[in-house]
Amino acid sequence: MRKSLLLSIVVLGIMGTAAAHAKNYGSAGCGFGSQFFRDNTQVSQVLAATTNGTSASQTFGISSGTSNCTDDGTVAMNKEYPVFVETNQMALANDIARGGGETLSALSKVMGCSDPARLNGALKANYNGIFTKENVQGYKVGTSILDVVKKDTALSKECKYRG
Repeated sequence: MRKSLLLSIVVLGIMGTAAAHAKNYGSAGCGFGSQFFRDNTQVSQVLAATTNGTSASQTFGISSGTSNCTDDGTVAMNKEYPVFVETNQMALANDIARGGGETLSALSKVMGCSDPARLNGALKANYNGIFTKENVQGYKVGTSILDVVKKDTALSKECKYRG
């Protein structure tokens, strides 16, 4: 009993030292636990560590940049953009063909564009260059969208994410 208590204190002490450099989580580290148990009390951090350990959320969060596992607790734009395009490829095809819609509005936000209407128009005008065939791969769609943004002088200045 004493050995396990001593081991727990040592482990929490080491974790606490590492947490001094952390920005959005306590000594349990990033992961789902850091989002559910934000209190930096010892009990909360033990519960957070248990949640992280049993759900493997730290591993997923570190590799995907989610669950507070980045410096600012958000997914880096260079990871968010390709995931967004890949996940929403069909809806993007429909919205780009129409020149507007919820998915294009979201894409504009993901890319940090200040003029969504300009982005919508440029993408609609270049639809055939973006969707070159029926089953085009998501990464090619993302690359083609970025090419359109880079070639448009105004978009290349106003959109924060350009690849």
